[in-house]
Amino acid sequence: MDSPHDFHDVETTLQAIRLELHRENLGGAQELVRAAAATHPDPRYEELAAKIRGWLSHLDSRDAYVRAQETQYRRLRWDIGLKWIERRMRVLLGRKTKKLVRRRAAKPEFELLEREILAHRPARVLDGGSGEGGAALAVGARHPWLRVDGVEVSETNVTLARQLNRFPNVTFRVGLLEEVHQLFPPATFDLVYSFAVLEHVRDVDATLASMLTVLKPGGRLCFVVPMHEFVAAGPIPEYEPIHGYCDHVRIFTEAELNSRFADRPGFSLTKIPSVPKPGEILDCLKIIEFGAFFVAFSMPA
Repeated sequence: MDSPHDFHDVETTLQAIRLELHRENLGGAQELVRAAAATHPDPRYEELAAKIRGWLSHLDSRDAYVRAQETQYRRLRWDIGLKWIERRMRVLLGRKTKKLVRRRAAKPEFELLEREILAHRPARVLDGGSGEGGAALAVGARHPWLRVDGVEVSETNVTLARQLNRFPNVTFRVGLLEEVHQLFPPATFDLVYSFAVLEHVRDVDATLASMLTVLKPGGRLCFVVPMHEFVAAGPIPEYEPIHGYCDHVRIFTEAELNSRFADRPGFSLTKIPSVPKPGEILDCLKIIEFGAFFVAFSMPA
């Protein structure tokens, strides 16, 4: 690996690795720490390399990935307490569904998706990585003439989505986005979309291939991924993943997305800027760009 880093300057190198970790560029951090350990046998490099391997151990197998996702969402969705009881009552009364649809429909990424729907008039749509169902329910509620299939890795999320569902044209099932070609026949869908999923998956290429397999010729693929670009503005603290493992395992840059997809028919890339929540970004990081990318292109007809 050609690198501008002086790996014998351990503190500076550790700062560079921490920056990549806080950017959620786990591949970049892993590459950097491996090169550092190979060049200069400082035990801090080996220790950090071992930590990163542990944080990424859920990518070692399909079962480990599913288990990590389910554990995370079970903890987030089903904590017992008054808030849980209140949430269940809202679900039963339908208020949660109306609120979820209203909120999701107001988001800029949904507005971009809706433009795609109105422009291409799909009859059947796949939501890959549908979570608790917000986007799929909003699509189904606002466009009752189309059919929406949601596929989600977490059984907990699928259970909640089904409880929230009030629309006969929307269904949910458990499954991995990289395996949708095993769940549906080829060329099933007129439009496939995925919001904030590709930064999580074990294999981006396999996931995209699966999505494209179930897309009809001339069909439209849309996805949203984070747009997070920072530089160091001070000493960066050690990194600790919130869930005990790295939920986001990669970043996407504008240059990479253009290089990878710009030659596809009907390609478009839209930046969706946003403001981080209080405390979401460390004070020692200067934001260059923050928000999301919305990418869309077509299968050849």
